[in-house]
Formats: sequence, C-alpha cells, structure tokens
Amino acid sequence: MKNLLALLFVLVSVFSFAQPKSFNDYYNHYIEGYKTNDLSKMKEGSEGLMINFSDEFAGYYLHSYYQILKGDLNAAQLASSQALNIQPLMPFPYFTESYISFLGGNTEKALQNLEWAMQLTTSQNAQETIDDMVKIESFTKKDLSPLKNKWLSYYQNKTLNINKAVELDNCVNGILLQGKKCANLDTLFAYYSSQRNANPLFQKMLPLLKAVMFYYGGNTSEGINQFEYFLEISKNNSSLISKRAYALYFLSVIKNNSFNKPGALVTINDGLSEKLKLPYPTLALANMQLHKIQVLAKMENKQEEKLQTAYQLEQTATKINNDYFKAEAFNSIGVYHVFDGPQAERAKAGTYLTKAYNLAKAINDKSLINEVSGNLVVIKAKQGLHDEAKKLTEETVAYSLKENDFAGAQNLYNNLGFLYYNQKDYKNAITQFEKSIVLADKVKENLTSKQKLEYMNTIEGVYAGMIMSCQYTKDVAKLFSTQEQSRSGYLKEQLNKNIPLATISDAQQLLQNDEVLITYSIGQPGEIIMSVITKDKAEIRYSYPIDELLRLKKTYTNKAKKIPSNINPYLIDLQVDYKDGELVRYATKQAAYKKEDFVMLIEWTRQLLKEANPQLQNVQNDFLHFWYNLTLQPIQDILISHPKVIISAADELNYLPFEAFLSPKNQYFVSTHDVKYIPNTTIWKIIANRKYAENRKSVIAFGGALYQPSGNVKPTVRGIEDFYKVADAVSQKINKGIYNFKPELEAIGFGGANYLAGTLREVQFVGTLSNDIKVLTGLNMSESNFKKLNATGELKQYKNLLISTHGFTGDVIPEFSGVMFSQPNAGDGNEDTFLLAPEIAKLNLNADLVVLSACDTGVGKLYGGEGINGLNSSFLVAGSNATLLSLWPVDDAGTALTMQNLFKKIVQENAQASTTLNQIKRSFINGDFGERYKHPQFWAPFLYNGK
Repeated sequence: MKNLLALLFVLVSVFSFAQPKSFNDYYNHYIEGYKTNDLSKMKEGSEGLMINFSDEFAGYYLHSYYQILKGDLNAAQLASSQALNIQPLMPFPYFTESYISFLGGNTEKALQNLEWAMQLTTSQNAQETIDDMVKIESFTKKDLSPLKNKWLSYYQNKTLNINKAVELDNCVNGILLQGKKCANLDTLFAYYSSQRNANPLFQKMLPLLKAVMFYYGGNTSEGINQFEYFLEISKNNSSLISKRAYALYFLSVIKNNSFNKPGALVTINDGLSEKLKLPYPTLALANMQLHKIQVLAKMENKQEEKLQTAYQLEQTATKINNDYFKAEAFNSIGVYHVFDGPQAERAKAGTYLTKAYNLAKAINDKSLINEVSGNLVVIKAKQGLHDEAKKLTEETVAYSLKENDFAGAQNLYNNLGFLYYNQKDYKNAITQFEKSIVLADKVKENLTSKQKLEYMNTIEGVYAGMIMSCQYTKDVAKLFSTQEQSRSGYLKEQLNKNIPLATISDAQQLLQNDEVLITYSIGQPGEIIMSVITKDKAEIRYSYPIDELLRLKKTYTNKAKKIPSNINPYLIDLQVDYKDGELVRYATKQAAYKKEDFVMLIEWTRQLLKEANPQLQNVQNDFLHFWYNLTLQPIQDILISHPKVIISAADELNYLPFEAFLSPKNQYFVSTHDVKYIPNTTIWKIIANRKYAENRKSVIAFGGALYQPSGNVKPTVRGIEDFYKVADAVSQKINKGIYNFKPELEAIGFGGANYLAGTLREVQFVGTLSNDIKVLTGLNMSESNFKKLNATGELKQYKNLLISTHGFTGDVIPEFSGVMFSQPNAGDGNEDTFLLAPEIAKLNLNADLVVLSACDTGVGKLYGGEGINGLNSSFLVAGSNATLLSLWPVDDAGTALTMQNLFKKIVQENAQASTTLNQIKRSFINGDFGERYKHPQFWAPFLYNGK
C-alpha cells in the first residue's frame, strides 16, 4: 500500500478541485485502518477518496482491497473495474483483479493479472505486496501461496524491469495528464507488447496516447484520426470504457470548437453513454455533462434538454461533493429560468443564480464568478437596478478581456447594449454594440469560413440590437453598414474576402435612376427596419404594426392551438395569450408577439401560395395585403417613381416572394414593378465586376433524368439525434475531401424518384432555340458526365446553365441541398447521383444565369448573421452571376410556360433574364396563359437572384 502514495502526489495535483479535506487526510486515515485492521477506517478513507477525488484511481483501488478483506467480491470487482478503467497501464488495479479472481476460484486468470501487475510495477521491494496478500489471508482464511510464490519469483529471477516501468509511467501520465510529448512512446509500447503474456491493452491504448500528443502538438486532423482508430479497436472492451469516454469527449470538444454543434452533441452523448456504464460518478462525468450543456446552449430548440442535463450535473456534483460543478449546474438552471422557463417560474432564476454566485465566491473561482455575474446582470436589469447591472457588466468585461476571453466579453457588451437600448439610450447602446462587434471580429480572426458562418449564427443578436438602435438615431450610413456586416459574410469569404464591405456610395453607383434598393432587417418579431437607397438618396423606413400582427395571430395562428372556446373572450385583449395550457398576460403588446408567431405567419403564407384553393382566396388575400403593408407600403412614395426594385431580404422574409404581395388596389406588386433579389450589396458589387467573354455559347441544358424506382431506399434515420449523426458524418467527409455521400443520403431516405416527363420536353424545347445549345438527357444526364464537362472546361463555355430535375434543400443537414441526376442500374462510378451544394461550389462556371427547374431550390438553411445559405450561394461561388430558383414545389405546366418563354427571350433576343421573368409573371397574372394560371402558385415560386 505504501508505494502508492508517491505516485499519487503527482496525479492529484494535476486535476483536482479544492476540497475540505486533502487527499492525504483520506489516504492516511485508510492506512491507519490498514495497519490496525480497522475496516471501518479503511471504508471511510477509501470512500472519502472516491467521493472527493473521484477521477483518481486510488480510492477505487483501495476500496476494492477493503471489500476483498470484507469478503464482498462483487463490490470489490465494481471498484477494481473502475480503478482499471481510470489507469489501465498501472499495476495497482491488476493486483486487486488478481486477488478477486483467485478468491473466486479462477487461478489462471489470477496469475495472468499478477503477471501484468509485475510488468508494470515500479516497486523495488516485493514485501509490500506480500504483506497485502498476507492480510487477505488473515481476513478471508484463504491460502494465497500460489500468488505469493509467484510474486516472489519475479524478484528472485529478476523478471521485472523497474526502470522501464518508471519510464512508462512518466510517458503515459505525462501525455494523459499534461499533454506532454513522449519521444519514446512507440519504443516503450513495442517492448511491452513483445513480453511473454503481453497485456493486450497496450496495442489498444497506443492510438489514444498518440491522438492526445497530436492534439496538443497542434496536429488536430491526425489527432482525430487516431481517436477514431482507438474507438474502433476498443469497442466492447470493458477495461477501456473510461478511455473511450475520454476520446469521445476530446472529439466533441474539437467539433464544438469548429462550430459543428450537431456533431459535438452526438459525440458527447456517445461519450456519456460510455461513462455511465461505470458504477461510480466522477469529475470526468461532471465535466462531460457541463460540456454537453455548453454545446446545447448554442443550438436551437434545445432548452429543455439543456435543463435536464443541468439537473443531471447537479446530481453528479452532489455525489462527488464538488462545489464547482454544483455552481455550474445552478448557473445553467438559472439561465433557463431567465430566458426560457415558464412565465410563472421566472422567479426561480434569481434563486439559482444567487446559489451559483455564492458557491463560486466560496471556492474563489474568478472565472466562474465572472460567468455567473454576467447572468446576474440580466436579473438586475429586469429588477430595474440598471446602474448596478451596468457596473457589474463593466467589471465582468474587464476580467474577460484580461483573460483574453473575447467571446465572453463580446456577449457581455452585447448584453450591456441591450440594457441601454431598453432604457432608450440608443447612443450608448450603439457604443456597446460596436464594442461587441469589434470583439466578434477578433474571435473570427482564427476561424475558418465555415466556422465563421456557424459563429455568426450564435451572435446575430448584437447586429439586431445595433440595427434597432440605428433606426432610432436615424443614422442610415451606420444602419446600412451593419446590415452589410450581418448577412452574406460567408458568401463574401468564398468570393473575395479581401474586398471591403459596400457603402451607400457603392450602392448608388450600381443603381440606375429608375431603381431602388431596399435592404430589410427584422428587429423584434414583425418589426421591419429598412435602408432605402436610390441613385441620389438614402434613408431609413420603419414598420411595426403590432396590433395587426396580433390580430392575424389571434384570427388565424391561434386556431392551430385548438384553444378551448370558453377561453376566447379573454383573448380579445391583445396582451393576453394562451400558453402551456393557461392564460398569460404580457406586460406589453410587443412581448405578447413571439418569433414563433412570426415564423408561423410566414409558413401559413407559403402554404396559401403553394395551393390554388378558391375556398381560401380571401384568407390568402388578407395575408398578402398584410405583407404589402408591412414591407412595401412604408416606401410607397419612393416606389411611385422607381419601377425597378432590388431587394436584399432578411431572415424568414427570404422565404416569401415579394412579387405576390397585394397592394391596397388589389394589384400584385409585380404587376407594377420589376423585382429582383440580391444577397447583399457587397455580393452585388463583386458580381457586377465580373467580366465574361461575349462569345460564349448560349445554353447547356440537362433534363429527362432516369431514376431508380421511387421508394427503393428506406430511411434508417428515426429522430433528430440520428440526423445529427448523419450530419456529423457528412461534415467529416467534407473535411477529408470526400464527396460521395451515398450511405448518408440513403440513411435519410434519398434514393429513387418518379420520372419527370416534363423535364425532357422542357430541355428538348430549349435545344431547338439555337444551334449552339447542348442538351443532355436520359442516362447521358449523369453526375459523372456533368463533372467531366466541368473538368474539361466545357461548362464554362456557356452563358446559361439549365438543370431540369428533382431538387431539394436541407435544414438539419444544409449540405444536402442539391439536384438529382440519372441513376443507372449499375451506379454512376464514384458518384452518388446527387449534385450537392458543397460540390456545386467547386464548379468552374462563367455563366450569366443558372436555372434550376426543380422544387424547393430557392430555400435552404437560414443562418443568423448570414441569411439563406443554399444553392444560390453555391452557384454564385461557382461563377454564376445569377440564379433562378424556386421557393416551393413547382407545377409542371406552369414551369414549362415559364422556361419556354424565358429561354426564347434570352436566347433569341438576348433579353435580360430578370426583366423577362417579371414580364412572364405579368403574363400569368393577366391570363395570357389561361385563367387557371393566374394564381401565384404557378408564377410566384421562381425568384431571380444576382446581377
């Protein structure tokens, strides 16, 4: 027992938290019991170590030995297994494994474990272990002579290599506990793997140790490979459960730092599943639970899961008597009640945050005090203690900056900005938001483009606050600059990251005299803030008809809630709502209107536009009048003299066709104005400066694809967690440059599809318009052929690219946005027959226009601080100057009419595509194609976006 203490001084100092009693207190209490044969002291000492130093193997090893003396081999085995999982390359757990096996009648296994202990021991003296065996004999009345004799023989025959074992200890513990490099790792493991009766865990542990070295050495990608290899070869190994959890935790941290939140969540869940197989809670378990909370905090609609994980963390922290993790748990629970909990339970926030703060102060953890203080600011602000809140924020920011925690300071300045905003001190609010944005830019300096996209999604609030404040100060230049900063940044990175953001002057240089540029932003739900720019003027316009928003909600959206009829009289009051089975009265009308209400309004509008249902015509008109009044009526005076409108939409507004909004005169907007869309002015400026040769051929068209039968693939994905696993697999493939996603596509049910005869007729018609048009149909319309045309440079020889086929977009897995190509019976070589957004972005096009005559290609994942990132972005990156994509499933006949008339004009008359598209829409409305096709279902889905 004595030779354990020197080693543990090193281990305990590396990863432990302040405890009321020291490690030595519990250890010495145990040793006193050991010397005096007092089992109660041994029990108290070992349990004290297990609870208060739960990540150290010592408590479990000592407790296992105590249980052996007591005669409870089952309890001894549980503790021994935990010790072995924590330190599988140290001798101590193999001693208890040997004793348990021998006393259980398995002498062969006992001798094997004893030999593995011998290989790893650093003890110069055989007697200490002999004494342990003698004591077992005394308590159990069993003869351990076979083990004693064998152990003595190792020393007598000089079988041990103590120097090598010391070297191994230093190597392994240096890597795992301090991230140190071990130059002779391979040599040491080759030595131990070559021993007679070698411990098989050496071969399995080697990639884990290499992974940690690579990670701390800065080679993250090779670290990931080694972690994954370790996880593969260690499956179902009961001695490596803890190390598997350790590896999965590492991988989750790497993914989280890369803003791969779904992947991080899936991986930490796998890690927790492994860790919970062990019988005792540990610091590592608490740390993994805290990490999961941090991952969930940056994900949408995960508030309840985050709360449940916080409660689990509280339970773990209580079991291991750890105030740090208790404080973290209380802090998370408090934050839930501040922002997400039921209205009736909001008072709990102060209680939990105060408990967290007091614990943080008690253990004097300045970082934790700072973290909790940032949340207490919100409580103080809600209580009206604004000066205290401001002072506390400034103190907290100062600490964060001192610690180079720029992300933390950014969030605090954002909160302070909203404090000033809520006091209507908009000038000071802008100052704080500007500081927050500067720090956000600091955070982004070390991120990849994709990581910046994900990060911007988490901090969109600071830009919203800035925009709302600028509306009150009437600073149109600052408003427009913020709008440019807060959308299409990822797209700009792909196109030209060095070009400065566009200014109002840049916009005016791009505009013609009869054009107006409207850049929309959404402040609070339903609050529309616009920068409106013409050739000679720029101003701010505003719209926030809160009464009308609530009227629509109560008239239509609330019907979906199936509210009991006896409740309806109470809902006449606009500030009263029915939520979670009870009536709630909000302090203001604005508070009564939530983001989900606005999103539902968008979705209801889309549903009405998708279906030409005469019975719902009045409802549709009500909605379309509302959207016109919200977004266009505030600039009616400008629209009168500017018949061409360029729109940079915001957030969910990207899902609506402004052309279909109904004016007070019951005219669709496109009846009086030409409409086109741009991501933002900076992207417009980049595209406008592209110069392609005029002698390019007119069109290359793909259509009439042949698919495998619809339904030939059955999805294996069942819930959101399964989707996250697929998304993580996709992300890992892309990082490795692999673009065949057949297994992942099939997992979510992507396989065959119904044949679209209209797509063949469509491209064949286009092929008749000019001799230089190339048309590929049937099996010739394959993904491999498409990529060959790109590789040879033929694709870039065409002004217009038309792909007529099935299309799709992904939200949970945004990379799964794309179009289908032909699916030969024998497959398409190395291709998966789906051309997806990441592949599209790598194309080399010199196109004026890409037309996807397919369903739902104009939507995609909506990122805060970016906008829609989908097929439009991918084709612009590939080199197209504009796209024509659809907002919803398209009607074959309506699509054919649109495409035939569009390509006639642009091929035979060299007409502008955007102008032509607007004219075609007016022809639909005027009944030129028949009464049936007047409905927006047929003409509204296709939007022109770009130059």
